[in-house]
Amino acid sequence: MPAMRGLLAPQNTFLDTIATRFDGTHSNFVLGNAQVAGLFPVVYCSDGFCDLTGFSRAEVMQRGCACSFLYGPDTSELVRQQIRKALDEHKEFKAELILYRKSGLPFWCLLDVIPIKNEKGEVALFLVSHKDISETKNRGGPDRWKETAPGLLL
Repeated sequence: MPAMRGLLAPQNTFLDTIATRFDGTHSNFVLGNAQVAGLFPVVYCSDGFCDLTGFSRAEVMQRGCACSFLYGPDTSELVRQQIRKALDEHKEFKAELILYRKSGLPFWCLLDVIPIKNEKGEVALFLVSHKDISETKNRGGPDRWKETAPGLLL
């Protein structure tokens, strides 16, 4: 077992460093394990993300970092597919889409998927940032709730 502990310590330090670094700039975020293809499970969830969505940390941990549990009837299928593709290809991605809080209340979200590389240059984590932009969208009137371009909701 001692060898295993040595392997885990650098990963935990790396994860802790990333979580601490981004907690101030991207306050509503999850970190997903990029090395578990297909699922990309959440390995860290910020307090801001819990406050924004209404989900507890325990409810979020080990779910996929695409946060499909926030999808609902007005979440664009095209954007869902683009998020999945960006994760599968370890690419950066940004979009505006409608997500849903645990209470069922929809909100406009500026979503950023940011791949984070380790010291070997491999994508080890995904930072998936969620910013509530509902106030900005609602100022534009009801027409602002329509998809106007592939992958970008305005």
